[in-house]
Amino acid sequence: MVTRIAVLGSYNFIERLKHLEVELPSIHIDYYIYKTPIDAIAIIPTIKPCDAIFFSGSLPYVYTKDAREQLPIPSHYLRQDETAIATTLLSIGFSSSIPVSKLSIDLIEPQSVQHVLEDIGQMDEYPFMMKIDPTFDLKEVVAFHANLQRNGEVSLAITSIHAVYQHLRENNLSVIRMIDPKSSIIKGLEETKSMALLAKSQSAKIAVGFIQTNDDKLISDDTLKKISSSIQASFTKSEKDLYMLYSTQGDVQKAFVNNYIDTWFELSSSPLKIAFGFGKTVVEATKNAKDALSYTTENSAYVITDTKELLGPFPNNQKKVHLKTNEPKIAKLAKETTLSPANISKIMQFSRSRTSVEFTAYDLEVYLQVSRRTTERILKKLVDNNYARITGEEMTYQQGRPRAIYELNFPTYL
Repeated sequence: MVTRIAVLGSYNFIERLKHLEVELPSIHIDYYIYKTPIDAIAIIPTIKPCDAIFFSGSLPYVYTKDAREQLPIPSHYLRQDETAIATTLLSIGFSSSIPVSKLSIDLIEPQSVQHVLEDIGQMDEYPFMMKIDPTFDLKEVVAFHANLQRNGEVSLAITSIHAVYQHLRENNLSVIRMIDPKSSIIKGLEETKSMALLAKSQSAKIAVGFIQTNDDKLISDDTLKKISSSIQASFTKSEKDLYMLYSTQGDVQKAFVNNYIDTWFELSSSPLKIAFGFGKTVVEATKNAKDALSYTTENSAYVITDTKELLGPFPNNQKKVHLKTNEPKIAKLAKETTLSPANISKIMQFSRSRTSVEFTAYDLEVYLQVSRRTTERILKKLVDNNYARITGEEMTYQQGRPRAIYELNFPTYL
């Protein structure tokens, strides 16, 4: 299985990574270039469906904290560690005779330079160092290097900030970029892949749910079907007033995040108690669900995780997800595909809710709660306008036509 990773970085980093991509056969990379690290904030909403996000440094990672935490996928960044510093100093040693004391460096953790120099027994000289953080002023960093060089105190500047490199070059000052070792880049992407696979495995854990009525009234099959289909679950009657649901942890978590709980309560004419348990086995998940049920009151829901964490009550203080109909990009998509803005928004929510970027018409049909014919019309319009493409097909039965596998081709993290 190929893991799709969105990589955000400077032009030079991206160009270097393209040459390394051949050594990562199990990873498909989508490239997003920024001029300065803070530009990453505006890039996040443009990212197409993927399994994880990788940043070329810690600054863009920190800048996008609020946006990243709203995403349903993990993110990681390339650490500017001691290997990068040692590689850069080694390169300078081979290419020039500039002593360490004639260098100026901007970096997040200045103590890393000290550690490297101590490790190689070079403790008599240290470079001029400037500690940077997410609140750094670009002009101050440029001035730090420029003033030292113009005063004759240093002969070469080392920076990991593309914009600083550009400014110093434009002023005819000697500067090189901090070298990101090939091994560190590959390691960072492999770690990101592992995070994506772990997130998928966590989402696939078993979830068992209980729905209980308080006044001996039965819940209609239609209501149970609507609740179960919203979390791709099967259901069965356990006792007179108790029903069981079987789903996955990921689907149940999305239901709480997207505030499906209120809708479930509205479907029933009598008050409900809802409880879910997560676990590695059905037995473990069932026990956790039973324990969670003891906490519930009328029209409330609780969850006990496989680590015995009690979550709830829901839906108190839960954020509701509203469909956007005034977003310019959605309006553009709607106009070109002749689909309604509401449908475009629902498709985007569908993409965000999934652990895989690939899906079938049936997957979309179940999510949208529309007919197969309507789903196929929607997909045809997306494919015809290059907003989706067919990536393969699957044969789930010995007879009948194979199902086409689709992939969306537009940003869904708006």
